[in-house]
Amino acid sequence: MNVEDGADLIWREARQGRYFPDALRDALSLDDGLRIQLNLLERKKAAGERHAGWKIGLTSARVRARYGTDQQPFGHIMAHRVLESGAAVPFDEIVNCGVEAELCFTMGDTLQGPGVTPAQARAAVAAVCAGFEINEGRSEGVSDFSLSVADNLSQWGIVTGASLQPVPADFDFEGLRMEMRRGDEVQGEAVGRDVIDDHYVSLATLANKLGEYGVALEAGQRVITGSYTQHKVGKGESWRAEFTGIGAVEMTFS
Repeated sequence: MNVEDGADLIWREARQGRYFPDALRDALSLDDGLRIQLNLLERKKAAGERHAGWKIGLTSARVRARYGTDQQPFGHIMAHRVLESGAAVPFDEIVNCGVEAELCFTMGDTLQGPGVTPAQARAAVAAVCAGFEINEGRSEGVSDFSLSVADNLSQWGIVTGASLQPVPADFDFEGLRMEMRRGDEVQGEAVGRDVIDDHYVSLATLANKLGEYGVALEAGQRVITGSYTQHKVGKGESWRAEFTGIGAVEMTFS
């Protein structure tokens, strides 16, 4: 697959509100998908958008088993879609909107793969905060993992809440408990060890995967490291996620 041609097609179609072009279905390798995604990121930056950070995908054994792969691709986050807790998120502008409760790490130092270790990732983190990933189900049922990677892994934006800075060396991420509420009703609960990989392993994995493409995980960038729970949402709903030892994040879909 010619990366430039694939990126051209996705770029043009997306501006018409069309996603997952027929011509690219079942035509891409994972490497194609990542190279196309990075090409699209450069186009966004050239158009005046600012790059804010990354997501790392497939951060639990359960999810990797569902996809039948040990590969962990990345997605990118743009600055105008980094919202603060309490934000009103425009529901009607998002295709098949969903939300995931996630932690968001801020990098204090730059990491450049290959060979980045979890210990180096831990030392490079400046802060962690309660967060949401807002997902956009642009695939509308199309099952094509590599094309989903090219299309940025359903990423629409993130919401950031209460922060822990610096992160204590002995902070218990494995035992961290998260409660997700819609209004006053509990919609989901999770304990870190049951649902998600070690966050520093995930950060090292991300840095090393980016390094394969000549890209660094840079100081100041935000990284979301995977879902504790995920939910479909409706217009007018208010959501809150509380992470023990860190705090809460809130938003409303307006």
